[in-house]
Amino acid sequence: MPGSWTYRPWARDAAIELGHLAAAQSVALACHVHPDVQVAAVSEGWRMYVTTVGEFRAIAGDIVVIPADVPHASHGGAGSIVSHLYLSSDHAAVKGISGPLCIRNSRATLPDEMLDAIGSCPRRLTRPARCAALTELVSCDDLAIRTIAARQGRSTDGFIRLFKREVGMTPAAYRLALRLAWARSRLKRGDTVADVAYAGSFSDQSHLGRLFRRAYGATPAAYRSAFAD
Repeated sequence: MPGSWTYRPWARDAAIELGHLAAAQSVALACHVHPDVQVAAVSEGWRMYVTTVGEFRAIAGDIVVIPADVPHASHGGAGSIVSHLYLSSDHAAVKGISGPLCIRNSRATLPDEMLDAIGSCPRRLTRPARCAALTELVSCDDLAIRTIAARQGRSTDGFIRLFKREVGMTPAAYRLALRLAWARSRLKRGDTVADVAYAGSFSDQSHLGRLFRRAYGATPAAYRSAFAD
């Protein structure tokens, strides 16, 4: 499928996931989150990563690092070639990076080169406290947003505005992003698309498929098959 992202485990270390895009046309991904750190290296063209702390435009040779659980969207130009690594926050190469950053002129394209390039990045040891507190409040679907807002002494609209300003998306959008990240993890483990759609409270497989592709640039079935034994 032209312009689709492809994903697979790294042969050297199956705990690290690889993503790749060779874009014949412009490809945009909706705002989403990952439970892992995302490391992006551009080898041709450009790609923009949009976060609440700023926009990071990477051109050929640059690397962008997005910490775990940081909402971000991205888009890029036709002809761009981009590689992603997804790795645990505890991995030595990224441990302690809690804010998005861009490394210029690294020239890294292979996984080993990408890990080496980010090994000497400046570290910020804590995620901004207000952002972390807000995402913690809405991470559980048990409470309505209006109830959470009232408990914080705010109107519903006021709480939504605060959340979007600090986190980069509305509480409802953040909850959806968490559901999609959960769905991605279950598909990687081999759960069927139908089971994931049902357990994740998506209306049907098509609903999951549309949202999954918007966020990750691949269909649930294609993503699942890439990690099948």
